[in-house]
Amino acid sequence: MARVTYRELWGTKGNSDVKACQLLAAVELGRRSSPCSTTAAPSCTPPRMTSTVLGAEMGSLDQEHLRVILLNTKNQVLGKQEVYIGDVNSSVIRVAEVLWPAIRDNRPSVIVVHNHPSGDPPPSPEDIPVTARLRETGETMDIDVLDHIIIGGQRFFDLREKRLGF
Repeated sequence: MARVTYRELWGTKGNSDVKACQLLAAVELGRRSSPCSTTAAPSCTPPRMTSTVLGAEMGSLDQEHLRVILLNTKNQVLGKQEVYIGDVNSSVIRVAEVLWPAIRDNRPSVIVVHNHPSGDPPPSPEDIPVTARLRETGETMDIDVLDHIIIGGQRFFDLREKRLGF
């Protein structure tokens, strides 16, 4: 249900325009009321917490998405920003665009999260040098790139923990 579109619902026998909208609204309300919601400003340091913040919604995506979790000095989540949507197996990343939400909102630290639609979370050969460039560029701009998490299905891979790009 998390990936269903309005057109798919509306086209199903027995679903009217109103019913399709109601179902999509129910899915969105469920997503917002889940523990992944940022309204309580959860702390987001451990990778398991990061995967909780975005894992439920990113684990089932069928395209590669890259998002940035914006944090304050106490590592509390202040927002999430989708930066890229790629295709089924890749996304071209420009470091400036990944760090832009932190610059724009004056946030001191970020966690980068992207998914592998294949469900296999280990990093691709491109993920490690991109992580190193993000971290190095962030350092010059006084933005701490605290981690880079890759979500694949219900699993995740923590690049900082494995010292890849950090």
